[in-house]
Amino acid sequence: MLKAAKNSWFENIFAVYNRNLFRRRFNSFQARGLPNLSVGSAPLLLYANHTSWWDGLVAFELSRRAGLDAYWMMEERQLSRLRLFRRLGAFSVVREDAREAYRSIEYAAGLLNKGSAVWIFPQGEIVPSGKRPLAFYPGAAAILEKAERSVSVPLAIRYEFRGGFKPDIFVSIGSVQRFEKDENAERKETTSRLEAALENELNKLAADLSAEQFESFIELL
Repeated sequence: MLKAAKNSWFENIFAVYNRNLFRRRFNSFQARGLPNLSVGSAPLLLYANHTSWWDGLVAFELSRRAGLDAYWMMEERQLSRLRLFRRLGAFSVVREDAREAYRSIEYAAGLLNKGSAVWIFPQGEIVPSGKRPLAFYPGAAAILEKAERSVSVPLAIRYEFRGGFKPDIFVSIGSVQRFEKDENAERKETTSRLEAALENELNKLAADLSAEQFESFIELL
């Protein structure tokens, strides 16, 4: 696997570039539930739907806003082409190789145990936001099992055209979920709970956008 090689100088430079990129390509970047990313010293597993290659940049900006020491799990084929992302905290996973996937899970759990935040897109590929079932890979559940203390948060992301030339980004950050280890629980059950939480967040976001209920959102950029 390719491990992260974070560089704070590069992160600071990239943060400026990333915000300017959002301002050029989007009409607005709006989010709700930001306090749910502030859980003190608890390690935080953040999992979101994956509808666009912009998702990773959205995750980076949200992490900066929340002051998180954040890392990202990224497919190795993609990270091999975009190696600079390792300096932002990206590390790789090879889902087709069980041994390599296990190394990535252990690495992610180790980051959580050190108090860092870890982002994962458990659908494993870019899919439409309305696709159901969400069909997660079991990696998120496996990371929660491996971590010493496990706290997770679902994030729903949508890109919407609302009559303008450029789309708007909407992110709905769900409630904090404290994972309790249970030796009798199967990984499939944990995965199902994570899927249900994110699906609920996605449905709430879709309903509010359809009803043009924007009061709960704050504009980040």
